[in-house]
Amino acid sequence: MRLLKRVLLFVTEVAGFILGCVISLSLAAYFDSRENNFAATAFFLGSLVLTLIGFFVFRRKTRKWKIEQDAARWMAIRSWQGLHPHRARYVRLAHRILLWLPSACAALVLFFLPVASHLAFPSSSLVPHYRLSVPLNWLVIKSSGDYPMVWAFLSRKGAARYGLTTSWSNDSTPSVVTFGITDPASGYVWRIPEREMESGYPTHIAKTDFKLGIIEADCWEYRVPIHYAEGMFGEVLCSTRPNGRNFNLHASFFGHIEDIPTFYKVLRGAAPAN
Repeated sequence: MRLLKRVLLFVTEVAGFILGCVISLSLAAYFDSRENNFAATAFFLGSLVLTLIGFFVFRRKTRKWKIEQDAARWMAIRSWQGLHPHRARYVRLAHRILLWLPSACAALVLFFLPVASHLAFPSSSLVPHYRLSVPLNWLVIKSSGDYPMVWAFLSRKGAARYGLTTSWSNDSTPSVVTFGITDPASGYVWRIPEREMESGYPTHIAKTDFKLGIIEADCWEYRVPIHYAEGMFGEVLCSTRPNGRNFNLHASFFGHIEDIPTFYKVLRGAAPAN
């Protein structure tokens, strides 16, 4: 009963404060629509002040009861701890763990964002209709829908190879990998059109064939000059060969050439889910 009363008091305080703010904004909006800025400002400030006064008066009226209840609860806890010292020790330990758990989760996300992203987007359900295993040091982002797009960011340089958030290690720009699917009836193939290859940039380097279970896939590898950095970046565009039965998998890579073998390794491990 005491807990219920305390909850009701808390709900009353919050509801009263929100209601007062809503009334203040409503009055201000009403007078502002009638182009009376002075009245709008006066009613807003007046109503807000009255809301705050009512809030603190209500808390003052209930403060004595809250203090008495806190004191009684503290005495009951002390008595229980004296009767059950071992249980009390475990309860204190549990309280400390629960207290630090949010901070530990926040630190995991802050410093190991790639690893934390796999908790939200596990590899087992990353790409519909396909199974693939993505390394834990890849930062994964997935869109919603029946045909989601998956973006993964990876780097094999510095601390990023151990799953540390790239912005903290600040070693280099990460490489980007994408995955997507199209329905079995689609004949779409992911590759750079020939008309874009006529200028010589990007440059077609190689074509690789893959076996994803019983499904065959083709990958076209290119070299792309980067204006803001020295050297060349690698680009790989892969698509399964449409067979009219299975959903088509499309994968791409853009980034450092030394990261391409890791991309191929993940792709070789993919297979249809059914």
